[in-house]
Amino acid sequence: MKIRMVVVLFLAFVFSFLHGCAGVRNSYLSHLDKTSEEPLLRVKKGEVVELLSIGDGFPGWWGYYPWAKTLNPRVVSIECRDSRSLIPFREPGVVFGGKVCNLVAHEEGEATVLLGSKFNLSESNYAERLDVDVYDE
Repeated sequence: MKIRMVVVLFLAFVFSFLHGCAGVRNSYLSHLDKTSEEPLLRVKKGEVVELLSIGDGFPGWWGYYPWAKTLNPRVVSIECRDSRSLIPFREPGVVFGGKVCNLVAHEEGEATVLLGSKFNLSESNYAERLDVDVYDE
């Protein structure tokens, strides 16, 4: 009976440790327009779309922290908030938590979102560029 309890405690420890790993989920990928050659996100005015889910865990980000920045904040803005997820192996983790960043469409038009490191994200230094088309029905 003691061996079972030790195994259960060990598995609980490993599960919580793995759930605390640093990672990022690029949630916007499922919302991309499949007909476009370039990464294009079509959103309705007033819609909120999750862009990134960032887990702050072990061993940390070591100088690179995923982030998003808009080049046209009048059309779309990026709002990030602290969060935790109780769903296993889903960012942000339950142990260390993290951030969830959403794109909010304010008015009709086109905008560009840059994805990359929070510490040096600029028009000349980014990992990925995403075009956003905001429409109104």
